[in-house]
Amino acid sequence: MSKPLYLIATIYPEQEHIEFLKKEFANLVTESYKESGCDMYDLVQGVNEDAWVMMEKWSSKALWDNHMLSPHVKYINSIDKKYFRAPTDLRFLNPVDF
Repeated sequence: MSKPLYLIATIYPEQEHIEFLKKEFANLVTESYKESGCDMYDLVQGVNEDAWVMMEKWSSKALWDNHMLSPHVKYINSIDKKYFRAPTDLRFLNPVDF
């Protein structure tokens, strides 16, 4: 049985492009939830923070790999870097074995 994959992606939007990015990421979230193996795909933000955090849980790494090939992920990854203050920081996590 494969283990689930967790991912925390910290995204740094440029404030001047925030409305455009909200629309694009809303579509990404909607489309990602339609995918097989997507257990959680939520874009959140801390109070008084200007970075976004995408919290993801996938049934397996293989299903996340498929997600990365989807049109909506390819599109979001093609958005010009000028819309972001810094590159997205990805943190992959696995469940602790007991």
